[in-house]
Amino acid sequence: MKATRWIALALVLVSVLSLCACGGQGEAVNGKPTNGTVTLQFWGWGDDVEASVFQSITDQFNETVGKEKNITVKYVQKASSSYSSDTALALSGNNTPDVIYVEDKFVKSWADAGYLTQLDSGDFTGFDFTNANGELWDSGISRYRFDPETAVSNESAPLWALPKDIGPTVLFYNASYLKQLQITEISVPAEELAAYNAENGTSYTAKGYDAANRVFNNRIAMSWSETVELAKEMQKIDGCDYGYYNEWWFAYGWSVGGDVVEYMDEGYYKFTLNDTSRNYIVKDDVASVTVNGNTYNAGQLISYNDKAAITDADKANLNELPSMYDAFLEFVALTAKEGSVVGTRSDGSQQLGYGVSMGANSLGTADAEDYFASGKFGMFVDGRFEVPTLRKNMSENEKWGAGSWNVAPLPVYKEYDADGNVTVHGVAGGHSGSMGLSIAEGSRNKEAAFEFLKYVAGEEGQKAQAEAGFAIPNQKALASQDIFLQPTQDPANSIVFVEAAQVQRAGDWWSLTNSAWIDDWANFLNYTVRENKATVDEMFEKYAEATQEKLYEYTDYNG
Repeated sequence: MKATRWIALALVLVSVLSLCACGGQGEAVNGKPTNGTVTLQFWGWGDDVEASVFQSITDQFNETVGKEKNITVKYVQKASSSYSSDTALALSGNNTPDVIYVEDKFVKSWADAGYLTQLDSGDFTGFDFTNANGELWDSGISRYRFDPETAVSNESAPLWALPKDIGPTVLFYNASYLKQLQITEISVPAEELAAYNAENGTSYTAKGYDAANRVFNNRIAMSWSETVELAKEMQKIDGCDYGYYNEWWFAYGWSVGGDVVEYMDEGYYKFTLNDTSRNYIVKDDVASVTVNGNTYNAGQLISYNDKAAITDADKANLNELPSMYDAFLEFVALTAKEGSVVGTRSDGSQQLGYGVSMGANSLGTADAEDYFASGKFGMFVDGRFEVPTLRKNMSENEKWGAGSWNVAPLPVYKEYDADGNVTVHGVAGGHSGSMGLSIAEGSRNKEAAFEFLKYVAGEEGQKAQAEAGFAIPNQKALASQDIFLQPTQDPANSIVFVEAAQVQRAGDWWSLTNSAWIDDWANFLNYTVRENKATVDEMFEKYAEATQEKLYEYTDYNG
């Protein structure tokens, strides 16, 4: 390019910059229009329902807090399919938005890259970052804590986002199918069942699905075997291809105290999805047990680091639970062809397939809720965000109608005696999704941005989301009110979402700063193992050692 053209281009740029610096009506100077109002860009994504809700929340803020504090927020709806990649690119540059969504699975990598502003650094006020009063779900705020220096998440780690919402997973089920199968549907918590039986002359046991009495209780979690049994029953109905669809192993492994990865006391992460050691839980009638210097109360699982120190004397006060390996086999068996070999259990016996579910790869680009709404799935696992779609596609559909679907707790590991009483049990588990609200490190108006964060994460913003039906408020008090429970609309059993939110946590995609340690074995699992092309044993033979080597790279552990 000739020098004269460079000079001409430079003059144009100077002219543009000069115009911006003059600050005409509505023009910004360092993010602040000359009329004294701070203008913020808020990037979000979602379907039409969520976009409408957040445009409304933004408008409400501008008319109230914004007007009082001279802050104007502009909501920018970005494409859902590329939101995270587009936002990460913007955050790495010099012209960033001010307020952003951050998925829990990206909060660690974005914090590590310096894209986010630490919220509990002392620069921002008016929010209880410690959650000392217990107003927020613990797992809602804790998942946004991360220390880039140590790669550890705990209560003392820096906080990078406020939870916009929390979305626990539950079991959606076709209530119309229960009627067709002449299965009685009740909604009675376990502690109220004795009184219910006395009043109604029944003898129902405290099971989610009591096959002997042909009753389904949507307030009690089914056991693993009950889930398979009911799924097979539903598959007898014409049009129900699969009785149960579940994309995630979390409820199975976490129910017995297992996990895919554990942080070891020695300072490294250990791959434990294939761990064959049994897990342990304190018996319900034992006040407490001390193992390896740590005290556990009745119904609490012994941690992975501590269970190696369990003595024979300790075992008298503990119940033995399946290993993580066995729990994983149970999950994979759902999609395996009935009677096919899935893998070898810890005791040397073979786990056989149940044939009650479809693999995620077979599902392809279709959505599980669409299969459920069409009747092809009798039950499926997903989050609260499915509710608006199902209200439209089932509650308002002539084929099904109001009351045709409902929700129940996720399955829990249980053992029973001959009378149907629980003798050994795991704990309620499962994952909850969550979206965080963060301030970009590149924002030039962070204090103003924090005012908006507080509004969205506060009562007004949470009420608006709850009313739309797609999210559970991050505040416990609101979640227990009719504004969320919406008793006149499906699903009638929304209290299950609240109960799930108390115990559920982020999925394995959150565990470390990226998914490099997951991708290889997860792809093999979803595209090969769960499509009946390989066994679980073959998967671990192929990927366990390589995965562990990758895990060593996340810390400074030298072996």
